[in-house]
Amino acid sequence: MNHRAILGAATTAGIFAAAVAIAGPASAGLVGAGPCTKAQAGNASVTTFPIPTLSNDPFLIASNGSGPTGTLAFTLRGGNSVQSYNPTTNAFSVLATTNVQAPQGIAYSSDGSVWFTNAGPNTIVKVAPSGTVSQYAIPTANSNPWGITQGPDGNMWFTEYTSGKVARITPAGVITEFAAPISTPLNITVGGDGRLWTNDFQGNGIAAFNTNGTWQAFTVNTGSPSLNGMAGGPDGNVWFLNTQPSNPTVGMITAAGAVTQYPIGLAGAAPDQIASGGPGSGVLWFTQGNGNIGKVTTGGVVTSYPATSTQANPEGIVMGPDGAPWFTEAGCAALGRINPSPVVYGTMASRPSTVKRGKTYTVKVKMSAKGKVRIRLIGGSSSLTLVNTQGKKGVTSVKVTIPKTVKKAFVGKVSLVLNAWPGGTANQAAQTAPLTVR
Repeated sequence: MNHRAILGAATTAGIFAAAVAIAGPASAGLVGAGPCTKAQAGNASVTTFPIPTLSNDPFLIASNGSGPTGTLAFTLRGGNSVQSYNPTTNAFSVLATTNVQAPQGIAYSSDGSVWFTNAGPNTIVKVAPSGTVSQYAIPTANSNPWGITQGPDGNMWFTEYTSGKVARITPAGVITEFAAPISTPLNITVGGDGRLWTNDFQGNGIAAFNTNGTWQAFTVNTGSPSLNGMAGGPDGNVWFLNTQPSNPTVGMITAAGAVTQYPIGLAGAAPDQIASGGPGSGVLWFTQGNGNIGKVTTGGVVTSYPATSTQANPEGIVMGPDGAPWFTEAGCAALGRINPSPVVYGTMASRPSTVKRGKTYTVKVKMSAKGKVRIRLIGGSSSLTLVNTQGKKGVTSVKVTIPKTVKKAFVGKVSLVLNAWPGGTANQAAQTAPLTVR
């Protein structure tokens, strides 16, 4: 993703001061916001819920509870508000607007309070279940607070994107800051090891830390990474997104710092935020700025669904209280709900896991409609097309020959990629899976 400047106003004791620039990940939501059309054949069974008021640029989203009493809360950077939504009653409610400017990260605490990072005034805001709103000034000026989550100690923890810090805020509003070993900490999550984890949006660093401020830093050595999105996975590892345009990936890092990355299979996918499918699910869901929604299994199979039109610009995502993934449509002023078992335009019904050079194999492609099929290999930043043909509705058997002589990039552990689409590439679906070439 690119960067953009959001103009907010710094506040002191409730009085507006000079405007300040808030730098951070880009969003297309401020431009051309309005109704969005569904994608063509193979949409991800998305239901859209328009936000009725202060609806510009819905950004990050959080979930609380389960079943009929569960709720969602989300920030609106352009609408300068924080709102909640009840999926059972289909009711939107405005939680906070006063002195709210460029709100970004959002999370629930265990008592049901909504906490969010308020970049313009440089504050952290708490909305109690009673509706009482409290704002707490961050000690470092112009820190650009971004992600926020509840830590294992019961306090809320947030990142300061501009100042390179991570901070703790107690339920009473006492803030303690810690210098991070990465320059632009963005997202923050709790890993299966009980530590807090954050990533570097303008670099290739990932850092884990205990609540006493003890850090451990790791490096992602792939191309020119720009890291975004981070979530504890159902496998106990931490998952993240690498937004590098030439080969965007979904990444996984273990507690010991071992990194594995899985290509999304679509150049310019612009992956944004990621959320676990929950304990035992074996999957995580993530948004893509190209209008797609992605799903990755803990085994590394990545599927992209052309869920909605490209102007939707999906951003935040969370598993909702109804057990379905919910996301914000920044360019359409709406929330989206994904059917947990979406319609898939094209997937690999069967595929080899190991192949030898010079041999021919069969990949069975399952299509929900007639369309184009392309099968290729991705090794690092290199791509090799093996098949480019037409597929029929149903199952198409595609013969794939691995060339006897291929570049070194395609020998060893690589990814097998299926791209399938009914028409223009704007509605292109993708599925990638690990493959060993010998």
